[in-house]
Amino acid sequence: MVKKTQWLFLVMIFTMGMLLAACGGSDEGAETGADEGTEPDTEETDGEDVEDIDDENGDSAATGEPVEGGEIIVGSDAEPNGLTPATVSDTASRDAHDLVHAALYRQTVEGFDVEPDVAVDLPEVSEDGLEQVIELRDDVFFSDGEQLTADDVVFTVGIYLMEDYAGTSTTLFERVENVEATDEYEVTFTMSEPDAALTASLEQAPIVPEHILGDLETYAEIEEHEASTTDAVIGAGPYVMTDWTVGQYINYEARDDYHNEGPYIQNITWRIGDTDAQLAMLQAGEIDIMNAAPQDVVTVESIDGYNLAEEPQFGYNYIGYNQRNELFESANVRRALTMAINREAIIDGIMDGHGTVAEFPHSPEGPIYSDEIESIPFDQEGALELLAEEGWEQNDSGQLVNGDGDVFAFSLLTNSEALVRTDWIVAVQQMLGEIGIEVETETMEFGAYLDRINPPNWDFDAIAGAWSLSLDPNMESLFHSRNIESGQNNIAYESEEFDELSTDNRAILDVDERMETLQQAAMQVAEDQVYTFMYYPTEFQAYRDNIQNHSYNSRAGLFRVQEWWIEE
Repeated sequence: MVKKTQWLFLVMIFTMGMLLAACGGSDEGAETGADEGTEPDTEETDGEDVEDIDDENGDSAATGEPVEGGEIIVGSDAEPNGLTPATVSDTASRDAHDLVHAALYRQTVEGFDVEPDVAVDLPEVSEDGLEQVIELRDDVFFSDGEQLTADDVVFTVGIYLMEDYAGTSTTLFERVENVEATDEYEVTFTMSEPDAALTASLEQAPIVPEHILGDLETYAEIEEHEASTTDAVIGAGPYVMTDWTVGQYINYEARDDYHNEGPYIQNITWRIGDTDAQLAMLQAGEIDIMNAAPQDVVTVESIDGYNLAEEPQFGYNYIGYNQRNELFESANVRRALTMAINREAIIDGIMDGHGTVAEFPHSPEGPIYSDEIESIPFDQEGALELLAEEGWEQNDSGQLVNGDGDVFAFSLLTNSEALVRTDWIVAVQQMLGEIGIEVETETMEFGAYLDRINPPNWDFDAIAGAWSLSLDPNMESLFHSRNIESGQNNIAYESEEFDELSTDNRAILDVDERMETLQQAAMQVAEDQVYTFMYYPTEFQAYRDNIQNHSYNSRAGLFRVQEWWIEE
């Protein structure tokens, strides 16, 4: 029997939403999926009229010619966990990488595709797909004045191929048999098998300087080097990091020898603080940009001098169940847990309606999304029926127990910076409690959270997390069984059907055929209810209205910031 507390809960949850509108709480701390298309979130002057705002997403329509100079202050509730891209997989780190590093390819302004950055063009691919040749620009320099060459690309890819590589991006270059500098500005990839995802993988692997890190013999040495952990980082991006005071601020300064357009804004400062502090600073006009939580939208819209950009997040929030725990081995049990959670009420009550219920392990904005998957309804009686099939029944006290009298109980962990998630895990705790499941909620700082849930620890029962998806929709690193021991399959999901569908997808060079195969693999994940797919969030970025050419993209905190400028 379900405890009849739903209406009381809904009243409480809507009240919570109203209260939170006044006190902040952005959905920070998304992880990044390596090759599957997935990444943690962080985020007074006269301005333009509404006519200068793009009708679709609130980005500013540029007026006049670009102007060099000025400074922006960005609110952020997270800071990088590492500055060598191969060593980390979170969005706060990626945001820093976007400023200080450059990659062979970068995301296009429109859509979810790649275009050349350091590369001259897309790769020349041999007929059999086993060789890909990339020509590099000859006008790209690192921030210390050294020229970027093919040797730097070879070194960067080589980090992921090191024997002691302990990062989570284990599948990015697993099909690379050899990478060689065949000329000063030419790199040749020899593949063990064709790889249709290579350019998307290279977009996720910004180039690091061989002349700084090349003498280091192990991955551990690279991970600990000052260029990976401090403002001594050297990169080929539009900005140089000049000062990083941990827990307080990070300063960046524009480079005058950057190889692409801009940078126009001279200085960027990240001010580190929780979302409540950021909102207060925005109201006081002390910061120029912040990512706003859904429940803060009304407050932000009332602040003079700022615009608000809106974008569907290219990702989703989820509850992941550690299948090393026998509680979660059965797909029926996982489905029942999803059925017992009123996801729509969470979206409406905590997020002020800014999101949609998720049923599928990819974004509706992506190329493999399908709405043909069966929706899982909120049905607590139905959940109890499924659980009964697995040997779980409510006792006289309303607790859910098995035949041995063991109570169905587990801990639900998330990172403390993700204030929206820290709210909804309490709602989940109450909802599951209504069917007799005991849930203990737990939060911790993001870096410690990542350390606890990833190899070799896997120290969790269930996690509330978020994936920010990469451009290629390959989900191998999240869900393939070979990535359980090392990689991002930290929930230990194992499916022969998924493995078979996904293993050879990168060898399929026909785009439509490959997308169809990946869609089938994703549908298998949804059918197995590997996660409780919670919702696809809508994201918001507030920015001062004198910032011109602003472009917002949920995959980047400051998307193409080098092409923005400040109106005088």
